[in-house]
Amino acid sequence: MDDSDRKWALFWRHWLGVMVRLILSGLLLNGNARATEFDEYTVKAAYLYNFAKYVEWPPEVFVKTDTPLLICIVGKNPFDGALEMLAGKMVNSHPVEVRSVLATANLGRCQVVFIARTEQSRLNTILKNMDSQPVLTVSDISNFAEAGGMIGLIEIEQRIRFDINMAATDRARLKLSSQLLKLARIVLNSSKMN
Repeated sequence: MDDSDRKWALFWRHWLGVMVRLILSGLLLNGNARATEFDEYTVKAAYLYNFAKYVEWPPEVFVKTDTPLLICIVGKNPFDGALEMLAGKMVNSHPVEVRSVLATANLGRCQVVFIARTEQSRLNTILKNMDSQPVLTVSDISNFAEAGGMIGLIEIEQRIRFDINMAATDRARLKLSSQLLKLARIVLNSSKMN
């Protein structure tokens, strides 16, 4: 790679970094980011990052103050690099790490789990295996929060919004910020997993 290629690569890395920072810093402030203004999964990556900032996990989840916060993806990764750009960002004092996970047995080590649409047929099994674990579950599968997931990303009038299942977050002993709850539609009567 010659100097001009390095400069070009640095320029694009810098530009993408600036875009991600702008997206991450501002999208949840109005609570209704337009899906058409940015790539859908770039917006959803920003939501995942911001959700993590507004959740309090039980003390035993983070052994040390600088223990990484793991965002794990179950199923085919739809983020096309947008989520990986969060790696190294900080949530409180925890550096963010992003992982794709094939086996659901390892999900208990994650703090945030995004369940891809490719896992819709296995959704009940995945949620049942994770029930009561202190892991924030997020997905854009239809009716995810009603099915027992914690945060369901939905599109309404070309805007990304989200539903929160309070019963699921309570079982997992996760405390959600009132700022986050103000922006959500709360699912009160969720179907409990069998």
